[in-house]
Amino acid sequence: MRLLKIVTIFCLGFSALSYAKVLPFEAEYKADFKGVPLAKGYRQLLDLGNDIYQIRSTATALAGGLKYDDTSRFTYYQDNVKSLGFVHKQESLFSSLSAVGHPDRQGGLVVQVDGQHHHFEAPENVHQLLDAAGFSVQLQNDLKKGLTDLHYYYNMLDEVDNYRFHVIAEEAITTSLGTFDALKVEQKKGENRRTWLWLAPELDYQLIKAEIVRNGSTWASLEATRIDITAEHKLAQSSP
Repeated sequence: MRLLKIVTIFCLGFSALSYAKVLPFEAEYKADFKGVPLAKGYRQLLDLGNDIYQIRSTATALAGGLKYDDTSRFTYYQDNVKSLGFVHKQESLFSSLSAVGHPDRQGGLVVQVDGQHHHFEAPENVHQLLDAAGFSVQLQNDLKKGLTDLHYYYNMLDEVDNYRFHVIAEEAITTSLGTFDALKVEQKKGENRRTWLWLAPELDYQLIKAEIVRNGSTWASLEATRIDITAEHKLAQSSP
């Protein structure tokens, strides 16, 4: 399950911009672990109408029968993602887990994990705890707003993660989809671990590449193999 969480966290802009919501899209990813193919991932954002959106993230490992499926519905409140609830499922050859979450009235989340009840209150000055899928949309939205120092609290089933991200550079990055001028975003964990994300403004700030670096070496990586921004009828995909 640890490797799937890595994929999940992946699948997971500088001048001030006017606020714009993330456009509906579909995206596919491949993940490697120390250079060995590990898993495939998929993300989809749908506009359901009436200011309600659905973001779905799935991942399948190439060995061990590991599968992950997370679907979240949300709306916007004061230009921020506001969770309306989520359903999470993951399984392997020998175990499975399911969770259902919904917001309380004070910005927290009530989560049932395999029948066990958890209530997570929102920290002070946080408009609402996010779920994992909703957090990924909030990150894109904040980059579109020109923010460069980003701090999030979001639920990972039976715990709340608290991560800070920094935009550290603008880089030209080459992937199977082509070469893009991307924002490089860093998240630190301890002294020897870094997560780097590259998001492309010309693809509506979609994630095109990610790396986890430990002790100076790439430990795991993720790369987009298809990004289809449906609202703009833009398509970027690898050659057959």
